[in-house]
Amino acid sequence: MKKAVITILAAMFCLLAAIYCFNPGRRATLKVLQEKGKQTTNDMMLSSQSVTSIASDSRELMWIGTSAGLNVYDGKSYIQFGYDVKDTAALPDDYINVLHLDRKGRMWVGTQNGLARYVGAYRFHRVALPAHHHNIIAIEDSPEKHDSLAILVSDGNQTYRIGDDEKITPSSHSIQPNNLQAPLPANLSILRKPVEVVTATFRDLGGNLWVGYRNAGVQIISQNRIAYKEANANALSSKTKGIAILTMATVGKHILAGTALRVFAYDEKNGHLDQTLFRELFDSLPKPHQINLNNMVGYDEERLWLVSEHQVVSCRINNGRIEVLAKSPLFKSGLGLGLKSGNHLYVSSEKGRLLRFEFGKPQPEIIRIPSPYFNYETKLAKLSDGNILLFMSGMHLAILSPNTGKIRNMKVAGMPQEGSLDPAFAKQDSYGDVWLGTKRDGLYLMNKKITQMRRIKIFNDVHIQALVEDTNRQIWVTTIRDVFFVTFESKNFLMNSLLSASQDRDDWQYFSNSACISPSGDLVLGSSDGCKFMPPKAMQTNFLNTQAGIHASEMLAIYGVEVTKTDGEVLAVTDEVAQLHNYTFAHNENNLKFNFYYPNFSRRSALMCQYKLEGYDRDWQIPTYGREARYANLPAGTYTFRLRLISSPDKPALAERKVEITVMHAPWWSSAAWLLYFSIFLGILFYLNTFYLRARTNHLLLLQEQRELEREKQAKEMNMRFFANIAHEFRNPLTIIAGPLMTLNADKALPESVHRILIHVCMSVNRMLRLIDQMLDFNQLETDELRLKVTEVDAAEELRQQVASFKESARVKGIRLELTVKNGNYHAWLDCDKLEKIMSNLFTNALKYTAPGGIIRIQASADEERLKVSVFNSGQPVAEDKIQDVFKRYYQLSDSQDSHQYGWGSGIGLYYVKRLVELHHGEIHVKNIHAVSETSSEASLRNGMEFCFSLPTDKSIYNKVEIVAQEKHVMQIPLEVKSEEGRTQEMKSEEGRVKNSLAGNASAPSKNLPRILIVDDDVDVAAYLHQLFASDYEVVNRYSAEGALADLEEVKPDIILSDIIMGEMSGLEFCKKLKGNLSFSHIPVVLITAMASIHNQIDGLKLGAVAYVTKPFDPAYLKALVKSQLQNIQMLRQRLNESTETGSLSAKVADTLSLQDQKFMDELYGWMEKRSAEQDLNVATVCRDMLISPAKFNYKIKELTGETPGIFFRKYKLNKAAAWLREGKYSISEIAVLTGFSTAAHFSVAFKKQFGVSPSEYL
Repeated sequence: MKKAVITILAAMFCLLAAIYCFNPGRRATLKVLQEKGKQTTNDMMLSSQSVTSIASDSRELMWIGTSAGLNVYDGKSYIQFGYDVKDTAALPDDYINVLHLDRKGRMWVGTQNGLARYVGAYRFHRVALPAHHHNIIAIEDSPEKHDSLAILVSDGNQTYRIGDDEKITPSSHSIQPNNLQAPLPANLSILRKPVEVVTATFRDLGGNLWVGYRNAGVQIISQNRIAYKEANANALSSKTKGIAILTMATVGKHILAGTALRVFAYDEKNGHLDQTLFRELFDSLPKPHQINLNNMVGYDEERLWLVSEHQVVSCRINNGRIEVLAKSPLFKSGLGLGLKSGNHLYVSSEKGRLLRFEFGKPQPEIIRIPSPYFNYETKLAKLSDGNILLFMSGMHLAILSPNTGKIRNMKVAGMPQEGSLDPAFAKQDSYGDVWLGTKRDGLYLMNKKITQMRRIKIFNDVHIQALVEDTNRQIWVTTIRDVFFVTFESKNFLMNSLLSASQDRDDWQYFSNSACISPSGDLVLGSSDGCKFMPPKAMQTNFLNTQAGIHASEMLAIYGVEVTKTDGEVLAVTDEVAQLHNYTFAHNENNLKFNFYYPNFSRRSALMCQYKLEGYDRDWQIPTYGREARYANLPAGTYTFRLRLISSPDKPALAERKVEITVMHAPWWSSAAWLLYFSIFLGILFYLNTFYLRARTNHLLLLQEQRELEREKQAKEMNMRFFANIAHEFRNPLTIIAGPLMTLNADKALPESVHRILIHVCMSVNRMLRLIDQMLDFNQLETDELRLKVTEVDAAEELRQQVASFKESARVKGIRLELTVKNGNYHAWLDCDKLEKIMSNLFTNALKYTAPGGIIRIQASADEERLKVSVFNSGQPVAEDKIQDVFKRYYQLSDSQDSHQYGWGSGIGLYYVKRLVELHHGEIHVKNIHAVSETSSEASLRNGMEFCFSLPTDKSIYNKVEIVAQEKHVMQIPLEVKSEEGRTQEMKSEEGRVKNSLAGNASAPSKNLPRILIVDDDVDVAAYLHQLFASDYEVVNRYSAEGALADLEEVKPDIILSDIIMGEMSGLEFCKKLKGNLSFSHIPVVLITAMASIHNQIDGLKLGAVAYVTKPFDPAYLKALVKSQLQNIQMLRQRLNESTETGSLSAKVADTLSLQDQKFMDELYGWMEKRSAEQDLNVATVCRDMLISPAKFNYKIKELTGETPGIFFRKYKLNKAAAWLREGKYSISEIAVLTGFSTAAHFSVAFKKQFGVSPSEYL
């Protein structure tokens, strides 16, 4: 159940992880998402003022080529591209000759150094043209109907066709450069520069004319601007250019414009303009006062009032001149604006006085206004019912009845709280609504019943200057720098870009009460730059009926999405946005910028955009004239970016676009991660529950553990008794064996050869006794029950006797053993049994890892307190970082390549030594010896490993329990220890025998006896096998697989007996390498080992061994096995000499051949088959064809067949001849020729020699 749950959770995790990693939406996004190309953005100016070409793409973005780069105008800023030598996705050159949008909507850019196509994400694809044709000056669509997607490009000399697959071929069509794609206006004065410097023209969907100049940038000219330019080509506009027009009015057929010094009178019909200075109209004021004209109020078609700050003058216009008819006296207090109601002029003044003038009379009538808020800044407005509205400071309103003189204060719903609102004007339009303008708080509107008021939001905190209604009943409002208009149908204010200073390169401002409607219906505004006329045909207030308005819904586009990753890298998608509609971004791609475009460059206020990110924004954003939307740090989720084009917030959208956006969860918050967390949580719950259950049973386990401890104690005692009993049982048969051996060994009448066998047997018995004793000691060590038994001994003599017992093992393996006992006092208190076990294990370890020809050097020294002994061997060193690990229990190096190093084996020998030394209150350490360079000839004898231990010799170190009168020794069979001289002589003779053994002459001189190679690292076993086969065979011993492999060329055995478990190379690996070598693959290998399992036997036989014998073995069986294998070899040789192919061999004989030998013989038989007709089969030829050396070939043939190659070749030919004779296909003469014999007689002699009969008799 547990496995099933884990499997299901793992499968679900893999499934969710795969869904996360291979998200289809993410993969689709990655196909179009690429690193943003190099570009710069400039809000104000082109990359160069020298324009060369203009075009518009499918999104109506304007592309403007210059002499220093390419500019893409989105209605707000210029995105600029140029040449970059390090970026192949940049333009091929900065000088742009031509731009062209083909039928497929692709933008092509021709430069002075090549052609490029825009591919999106601010990147270009360069198109390689033939050499010397890179200066592209013209691009057109192919005129062929069947070739609608191709384009033509020209450098002026040659035209090329570029197909949809971008295949370039020469074209017979001739095309010319034409960057003037739209005609210039009839009135050239509208151009910024002379027509001679015009380099490019283009007309967009909105009807706007784009004009590019040499060294003068680009000019956008709309149809409205042309009409506006024509309307301002009059005397008043020209004469007042650069003059501040402070007030304006229309009287009859004249337009009056007041400045700081004079009044201009302009007859619009005949174009006559005249002017009158203020000093001719008003009385002089004492300094420092000066005459300031407040406003001009018409009385009839020719007469008017002029209202200044201190005087009111009745005037008449006569032939453009203004004549004074009557003057009021000078008023010390300031006067406000005048208002005509009926036949009277009403002027606000200080101290609550409202002045009422009759035309032509100098003295006014004074009307008292009982309000503290009334002063000269109060603005007056004539209402449709004949009453006058008083707009006082602080938004206080009152109604004056001119007929009765009564005043009524009024409160209106929605009126702002009292404050410091300063009135700018008050006017009622033709619809009956009342407009109230303030100087710092915007514009307010009251309905016709004057019962409710609201603030116009677009003018929040704006200084309102003037308001006027034109002949089309449109309301025009001026602020300090901008002009807005509103129609009764739309109820929304829109900015007029022609009259707004903020939308023009020139700068001007408007003044209070400086606006009027001309007799012809033009809107005339007074500004700091003179009078500005706006004709009705340039107003185009209903934008949706214009050409740009008709195409507005088609031109709205989301043309780019930019992603800023957390590491700052910017990725972009352009052009493809409308095609994909859905994008999936990674968790660190959550800073998005949407670029969008909407039309009408020249009338920005006509249309606005609103956007909303569903899932993030609650409501639509405020309408904007901007071209981008930014969202930072979006949380993971699914969103819809919606963009709509509007002309008014309260009207339906003209068009809408949307893009689906998905921000993926971070991997650690994905569904797969949550499943993983849930699984971990379940696992924690499971283990907590398990822990809880275990805690509940602890009290039972404690009782059970106590019982287990009792049982373990009893078991240990039983184990100790068992080991003691086993040791006793082992000693009984060993005693029976040891007794007769002692008697036989003491018999001097026995031959020397028998004594040698007896010595080996005695050594093995002694070894068994030591192993039994060590087994008991090791068990007591683990239970801390082993105790010392020290006595006073001669340590030097003990060491000499122990080293003497090692001599035979070292001799047989060809290792020199040296003992050096330095001068000193060697009478010490020691446990000789423990010392013997320490030395025995150290020597056994050294013997195992010392190669033949090496040395084991034992040195001893003694002082008053300690006995120091070092055991050096010339084996391989151990890595310094692992050298101290050799004393760990069961430590073994797992790397087979280092298996020759210390610790290989059971892993308890050196651990046992360390524990015995520590039990003896001593110390032991190991180190690598690097006496000489590894490359020198002495390195193999002086470099190696050294184990050093020291034991205390003073009796005071040991307690009374550890000191015994006389140590009880383990029973050993006494072996003769010769004198030093005898040992020296024996050593020399042994060294001679070792040399002979290494040379392959270990046994008696060869008498053509079969040669056996014995490979075993156990010296005793090797010596026994040597002795077993020495009487019938020539025997050669090797004590490592490496040495055996190295000496194969010299020894050339007929059969090999090999152990499996050896030092650096095992017997299995030795067998594998032997069978893999063609020169020795024919040699049969018998594996002899203590590993008796079936799978070990199978492994050995698979590697090519002919037999697998387990220890202990029956000598008779082993000798019979060896004899049988050698007989098989002889039988194989006989059959090979009688055969012409391996397929004719019997199954039993064929099995004797290894696969490699069978392949060798098949190849040789095939070679002889092809060359059987040759008279002489040459060994050099066959060696060359079979890629083998002559020496190896001769040895191989000799070993496989028992014959030389020449004899074997002849026997093959005669065997082939006999086969043909039996078949009867050929005559004897033909067979002689086919087998390469020079004559039939020669063939008959050779045939009779081999088969005993002539060929004719054989038939």
